[in-house]
Amino acid sequence: MTFYDIRTTLDNVMKMNDFKIILLVKIFKMTGILIELFLSWLLLKIVEKTSLSALGLQPTRRRIKDLAIGILLTAPFLIAFSTGVAILISNPYHLNPHYTFKDFLTATGYVFRAAVYEDLIFRGALLYILIRRLGPRKGMLISAIAFGIYHWFSWGVLGQPVQMLIVFAMTGVAGYIFAMAYERTGSLYLPFALHFGMDFAAMVILSQDKGIGLQLLSKTFMTDPISPGPVVSLLVILIHFTWFPILGFLYFRYMHRSSASVRPLLRS
Repeated sequence: MTFYDIRTTLDNVMKMNDFKIILLVKIFKMTGILIELFLSWLLLKIVEKTSLSALGLQPTRRRIKDLAIGILLTAPFLIAFSTGVAILISNPYHLNPHYTFKDFLTATGYVFRAAVYEDLIFRGALLYILIRRLGPRKGMLISAIAFGIYHWFSWGVLGQPVQMLIVFAMTGVAGYIFAMAYERTGSLYLPFALHFGMDFAAMVILSQDKGIGLQLLSKTFMTDPISPGPVVSLLVILIHFTWFPILGFLYFRYMHRSSASVRPLLRS
C-alpha cells in the first residue's frame, strides 16, 4: 500500500457521516476484542496447556454477584464524592439538557468496550501466566506497572514528568487492585466491574473525559469559582488518591474472612 492509498482511505473516512464513522469505530473495537480472545486462547493453550476457562468467563451465581458488587462499590462513591466536592467549590453539577437516551447508550457502550479491551490485556491471559510462573505478588505488580505505563499513552501525558507521575500513581494503584481482584476470584468479573464502575461514573455520569464530550451531568462553570483553601484541598486530594485502594483492600479482607475469596490461581 502506497502513501497515496493511505491518504485516499483517510480522506474517504473523513467524508463519511457521523453514523458511519461511529459504526466503523465500533466494528474495529469489537474486532479487537475478538482478536484478544483468540490470542488469549492461543497463549494459554501453548504456555499453560489450558483454555479460556482460566479467565473465569463462564457466568455463575458467584460471578454475577461479583459483577454487581464491583459496580456498586465504585460508581456510587465516586459520584457522591465528586458531586460533594463540586458543591463545596460552588461549581455544582447539573443535568445536561441536550442529553438523550441514545447518547447514554453510546457512551456506556464505549466505556464497556474499553474496559473489556483493557481487562483482557492486563488482567487476562498474561496475568494468569505471570501469577502461575512468578507468584501472585510479582505477577500483580508487573500487571499494575504495565497498566500505569499504558495510560501515559492513552491519556496523552508522555513527556510531561509531573503528569506522568500522577497518572502512573493513580492508574498503577488501580491496576494493582484490579489484578488482585482477578487473583482472589480467578475470574474477570470482579476486576471488570470495579474498572467499569469507575469509568462509567467518571465518564458517562460526571463528564470527566473530554474525549467523549459532555454526558449526563456537567459542571455549572468551566472553571471553579472558588478555592476551598489548603487544608480542605489537601484532604480532597488525599481522599481522591486513597479511597479506591482502601475500599478495595477492605473488601478483599471481607472476602477472605467470609471465604468468598477462592484464589483458584494458586492451585496446582
